[in-house]
Amino acid sequence: MSNLPLSTRALMAYSGVTIPMAAMGMPIAVYLPRFYTEGLGLSLVTVGTIFTMARIWDVVTDPMMGMAIDKFDTRWGRRKHWIAISIPVLLLAVYMIFMPDPDSVSGFYLGFWLIVLYVGYTMLAIAHQSWGAELSRSYDERSRLFGWREIFVIAGMTIVLAIPAALELTGMNDQQSKVASMGWFCLILFPLLVIPTLTMVPDSHNSSQTVVPWGEAMKVMVTNRLMWRLLASDLAAGFGTAVSGALYIFVASAWFKLPSHASLALLFYFLASFLAMPGWLKLAYRVGKDTALKIALLYAVVINVGIPFVAEEGSVVVLWGFTIAYGVAYGAAPALLRSMMADLTDEDELRSGQARSGMFFALLTTTNKLGAAFAVGISFSVLELLFDFVPGGQNSQEALDGLLLTYAFGTAIGLFLAFIPLIGYPLDRAAHEKIREALDARAAGAGSAKSAEPSLP
Repeated sequence: MSNLPLSTRALMAYSGVTIPMAAMGMPIAVYLPRFYTEGLGLSLVTVGTIFTMARIWDVVTDPMMGMAIDKFDTRWGRRKHWIAISIPVLLLAVYMIFMPDPDSVSGFYLGFWLIVLYVGYTMLAIAHQSWGAELSRSYDERSRLFGWREIFVIAGMTIVLAIPAALELTGMNDQQSKVASMGWFCLILFPLLVIPTLTMVPDSHNSSQTVVPWGEAMKVMVTNRLMWRLLASDLAAGFGTAVSGALYIFVASAWFKLPSHASLALLFYFLASFLAMPGWLKLAYRVGKDTALKIALLYAVVINVGIPFVAEEGSVVVLWGFTIAYGVAYGAAPALLRSMMADLTDEDELRSGQARSGMFFALLTTTNKLGAAFAVGISFSVLELLFDFVPGGQNSQEALDGLLLTYAFGTAIGLFLAFIPLIGYPLDRAAHEKIREALDARAAGAGSAKSAEPSLP
């Protein structure tokens, strides 16, 4: 693709399908664990284990899907057909998970349909993100592209959260109605918004017919130290963010005793993130992606470590102030980590001679899912086994304090661990420009990749 800036029309068409993607993913992290425990009667350990095992399944499917997406080309291009195939799978899974028959719900039911949903999501997410890495080749333009993508992601979360908040204002406060309404939002928007993505955004074709063997893919995964650093950061960030997402409704409802504020405050969390995202992009243009990301992570750590010291039962000001302040940092990690991974695919292409962004984004998708799965499994098990917390029931003050501490320090530890691998990260703007120069020279036949290859740790 080109180093020239993408048009706003192309950015909007590319990013549009992430609205229902995010609208589907947010309830999975925030509402569904509580819905299937408190609303449908499954235990915390059962639901936590199912979510964890379903995500672990992605360890197998994500790398395989990434290599398949890199390998199979069509007259549409490398990515579009995968996105088209994923939509019917997601529509079926969303219907079954968001609108279940209560008499049919069991651990097997939830686990089966979660796996189906994750297969569809994997296909869509990997194809979409690896496509983004190829739509632009420049360091800052990729930040712009993935920043736009994240803005649409946050918009999807914000809009879908407005639905249960609106239902609460009308007196419809039952969990089943809230979850079903979010499911219908996804069912309507997926087919509507995928059409511009498939028809208005250019796709590329394989420049080489070379197949990446499984052994070679594994060798790249094991030996690419920069990739491991990004994957470790994404895993930890996914863990910290998912602890927050899985426990926020519990904290607002049980600890703060403000259940009527939970959905609306969470809506403003994403609204704050939406408004802050352009600021994180400007900071990334100024100081570099890795530095901007480290600032965002440390800011979020401080906010979460502080909440147990200022929290007051029934305090609307503390709940809302914390929620909005923490929301400011939310969008930085997903946007900047994906932009950094896109840059890393160029470094890999220079060394290997093969464009395989699908595999790299498959691994990034896997680590984020695993971080989220471990967060649900670990945090729910800690609450039930260590603090004897009962969702929707009568809890001692010790159990409620355990809930708040699990939320605050589980989130903060994950985000701080995400900061550590980014210390001294070497693939900055200058290093990436050298890589692009070498790739462009090789493509133009102006020199060999070997002599032009920059040295990276």
